[in-house]
Amino acid sequence: MGRIALAAGLMAVILSASGAFALSDREYKEMLQTSPEYRRAEAELSTAWKRIRTIIKNRKEGMWPREMLDSQREWVASGRDEEAQALINRGMSRSEAYAKVTRARAKYLDSFVSYTPDEELIVH
Repeated sequence: MGRIALAAGLMAVILSASGAFALSDREYKEMLQTSPEYRRAEAELSTAWKRIRTIIKNRKEGMWPREMLDSQREWVASGRDEEAQALINRGMSRSEAYAKVTRARAKYLDSFVSYTPDEELIVH
């Protein structure tokens, strides 16, 4: 019984610590206001999602758009914070770290689509 209590206690500590570096709504809004780099990264991510939404509206076959939306939700819920925390642990500022991982996410999303010189959409 003592082992179960110890394991439960350790899990509580681990779970509470994992949320310690999560970006709160207040911090998100503050970074948007104070960090031009983070604002640019968020704009890049927004542009990537606008392209993706256009494709989702125009594409009827396949399930990849749903998978992408689920992937984005998962990234926002935990992946973004974990990636940023790894950079923060290496000495990067919080706003720089979040800008970097947000910009990387935008590039990841952009990798699913491209345009020909004639502006024809290509889905990868």
